Amino acid sequence: MTELRQTANCYDMLHQLKYYECTDTGHPSLSMLMSMLTMVSDAHSIFMGLDRQKVEQSGGAWVVISYEGHLSTKQPRYGDQVILGTRATASNAFFALREFWMDDLHHHHYAHIKALFVMMNLQKRRLMKIPDELLAPFESPVQKRLDKPKKPGKLSGDFTSQQYRVRYYDIDVNHHVNNARYFDWLTDPLGATFLRQHQPVAFTIQYQNEVQENATVESRLARIQDDGTTTSRHEIWSGGECCTSAEITWTPVNND
Repeated sequence: MTELRQTANCYDMLHQLKYYECTDTGHPSLSMLMSMLTMVSDAHSIFMGLDRQKVEQSGGAWVVISYEGHLSTKQPRYGDQVILGTRATASNAFFALREFWMDDLHHHHYAHIKALFVMMNLQKRRLMKIPDELLAPFESPVQKRLDKPKKPGKLSGDFTSQQYRVRYYDIDVNHHVNNARYFDWLTDPLGATFLRQHQPVAFTIQYQNEVQENATVESRLARIQDDGTTTSRHEIWSGGECCTSAEITWTPVNND
């Protein structure tokens, strides 16, 4: 029987991959993987008695500002059962670091991801100090300097671009574009042929500015080829400013 850890600091849950979480390769998409991380993070908070209503009483909401992830070349398929997990790694007055994983039933990583959270004041739409009552229950070490996710490389030189309109259904309960949605905008310009033939093995993403409802975003892309792997660098622009930057390393699809 699979052992699941469910403590103040660490939380595992079982999840069976749904058809809509996977691309036509049969493997989970990056955007759906991000949605699964949100799901296990929410489950951990509820387990600790910190549901959405409790968090909103603080006047704020948790927001991810950066991710760094590493993925195995062996990925699960539609219908497989996986372990989704999270751990509160470290925190200070304004930042909280969490790690996430998607594992097989023997706790071998399919994906391991580091995420940096802040608390956003929902009225003023700016950062606020994280209330102690939202941090202390998770028993994460308090550290002045956190081991934050790596920053993406800069997009320079020639790039291609594609535009998208922010739709109503891109906006989540926190009244901003859902973080997972950016991965669709970032990767779509690579094209269906490339995405069917390649899989991500590493990525970093940094969210810098909010994208507003009804805005038009421009997804910029540049590729760097290197010994069997491809690195793609990406930026999302809206209203004349860079809102999100990312870097993804790809390798040919493993069909084993």
